[in-house]
Amino acid sequence: MNKLKAVIAAAGESRRLQPLSKNIPKCFLKIGKHPLIKYSLKALKSYGIEEIAFVVGYKKDHFLKQLGNNYEYIFNPFYATTNNMASLWFAKDFVKSSDFLYLHSDIFYHPKILKKTIANSSEIVLAVEETICDEEMMKVRVAGNDLLESSKSIPLNEAFGEWTGIAKFKKTGWEKYLIVIEELLAQGDFKAYDTSAMNLLVKKEPLIKIAPFKDLPFVEIDNLEDFKKAKIEILPQLESLY
Repeated sequence: MNKLKAVIAAAGESRRLQPLSKNIPKCFLKIGKHPLIKYSLKALKSYGIEEIAFVVGYKKDHFLKQLGNNYEYIFNPFYATTNNMASLWFAKDFVKSSDFLYLHSDIFYHPKILKKTIANSSEIVLAVEETICDEEMMKVRVAGNDLLESSKSIPLNEAFGEWTGIAKFKKTGWEKYLIVIEELLAQGDFKAYDTSAMNLLVKKEPLIKIAPFKDLPFVEIDNLEDFKKAKIEILPQLESLY
């Protein structure tokens, strides 16, 4: 396998976290001693992933000021009217033909989740927490380890668990996924989630697998409740690792 790169989607305005995110991207909110994004960067580097790109938009200058020039910053000029799928499209020239990890910037997680994802040899693999879901989670339906669908609208009794916002793409999987992204963008579906393209792709061929896990700390920080959970429940479980 060629050396893994990483793409972190970090362009959004995070309106549900205001006023905390009024002046900074939410991945710079502090959890314990460090900004949220520093935990992800340390986890990536612990597995030898050094070539990392951020897709930025909202308050984009904050990234260079806080993180320096060790990373690539890719600007999504349409961040206010697009979603993470379009942001990932902007990273295509950085990715080229490399295998890469794709991460949302607003996640706080145990590094072993990355390890499980990297170890999976599928063309596209999603790190999925096997858990009881609520309405707000990006739920998944599966058949074995094949992804059937990922959506917030999946009925709770059909959900296997939650997609974490962590994925790995190999060259062929990425090329096929990118075709679907561009189909959706060509149709004007600029607000589509990355999962919209995944759902279309698996209807064509069963290319996306899951790397399931249980009992490893994880939270996606969408709102103030999630932010509290990160600090009160998740941080004590992860602090010693960082």
